[in-house]
Amino acid sequence: MSKIDSNVILFILSVSKRDGQQWSLEKRYSEFDDLNTNLKKVFTNLPPLPGKTLFKLKEHVDIEKRRVGLDYYIKELLKRSDVFNSESMKQFLQLEKHAQEQVVNPPKMLGEITGFIHGLRDFYIERSQNVIFVLSSDMNVASRVDAYLTNMKMPWEKEAPPTLLAVGCLECWVKTNDENEFKYERMWNKTYPSQAICLYWDAVTSTLIVGLDEGKLNLLKVPQESQFIRYDEQADIKAHQGRVMGVFYDSINSHIHSVSEDKKYKVLDFQRQITVAELQPSQHPLTGLAADKDNRRIFVSDKGGYVHVFEITSATMGPSLAASVASQTLSPIRGIFFDPVKNYLFTAGFDQGEIGIFEVGKSGREKFTKQTASLKGKLQMREIVWSPSRGECLVGNKDGTVTVWSAKKAAPIFVIKAHNTDITKLQWYEDKHMLVTSGKEKSLKFWQLPKEWRDKKIEQQEEIQNDILQRQINIQNQQETSKKKELDSDEDDLKGWHKM
Repeated sequence: MSKIDSNVILFILSVSKRDGQQWSLEKRYSEFDDLNTNLKKVFTNLPPLPGKTLFKLKEHVDIEKRRVGLDYYIKELLKRSDVFNSESMKQFLQLEKHAQEQVVNPPKMLGEITGFIHGLRDFYIERSQNVIFVLSSDMNVASRVDAYLTNMKMPWEKEAPPTLLAVGCLECWVKTNDENEFKYERMWNKTYPSQAICLYWDAVTSTLIVGLDEGKLNLLKVPQESQFIRYDEQADIKAHQGRVMGVFYDSINSHIHSVSEDKKYKVLDFQRQITVAELQPSQHPLTGLAADKDNRRIFVSDKGGYVHVFEITSATMGPSLAASVASQTLSPIRGIFFDPVKNYLFTAGFDQGEIGIFEVGKSGREKFTKQTASLKGKLQMREIVWSPSRGECLVGNKDGTVTVWSAKKAAPIFVIKAHNTDITKLQWYEDKHMLVTSGKEKSLKFWQLPKEWRDKKIEQQEEIQNDILQRQINIQNQQETSKKKELDSDEDDLKGWHKM
């Protein structure tokens, strides 16, 4: 099929569905270019779009070359569920008008909390008590250096000066409105002379532990009976020589577990002011810590791409190393998450974008831990959580997006543009299908994921790409004159695309 209009080159997409329904879309090259620009804001590894030219194409051979390139571009895009499910592709293909049943139910932002002192590093929401603990840090390198110099203890000073310029901050926010689930108010904040990196809240003992960039651990008691309006300083411990990357509080033994970029995994008894254990599981800086409280296990990741599994067998002897397992790509692991229901460990690789899935097994079988799957995601992944009921991984990325991965399909199915800066923390609520995200900008966002991405009857059919059997791109060239000249259909018409 061909069509000529004055001074315009049109690309016609003719789409045929399984049920025989067809529709055609007339697109100029600029619309493909706009689509590509919008997709690049969210997705990586996109197929190449035929390049722009300085002058308008006039020769049929040049138009044909562009047509072939656009054919390849669209076909490759539609192989990806995450791209097909995006708002940009939905509008481009006019799916709501012609194929409503193929449109996914998108996640919705339920609420947002703003007004934090610095960019967010970490947070924890205690839903039963309607309280949020937030760590924020100055993200500007120049201002951090200035603050470090200002707060530095000079040789002639007997004591370190008070924090004159705050680089890190702990903030406590409490829900103030029963009608608005996302209306919180800051009750207090505590400043630090270095970046606040990670935190752990133990609701049983009302203990809050903060890990700092300078290697210190700050331990606080935040009484729940006082409605979180105050905190009591308990200890300020110089535990490491490098940035603290993960903390956990063992309330049974009153032990603080911490890992650091100084390659050390330490266990401290803060009540007796002693070090219970100091371990160095590898030659690489440690990057994260996850705990299985019920089965007394600790999981530690490092920059060499290894996961180390520890058993807590004795209060006096400290953890024992049960297994060290290498990820497939051996690239730095940035995010780590443990599912106590399935006994699986999930990791997010920063440099290579590897999602690692490790089978840990039940208690007592830690030495048999093995990697069972490796998925290729975006580069520079930072956080990962897992929904066992949905069978989905949610990965936070440096570009501010959250990618939803289907374990069944082993592929991404949706991408949320959650923040404009690095994702720093994800918290998932299984019962509500709700995701909470933070970025390096000063905001915390709440997202409702649909219980079903689309109607179950549609999901039971073949993949979306198989549901669209035939797509054609026809090229029309409008000459300078208004006289219509039909192009040869053998050259301009494409055969129906094969099933993908």
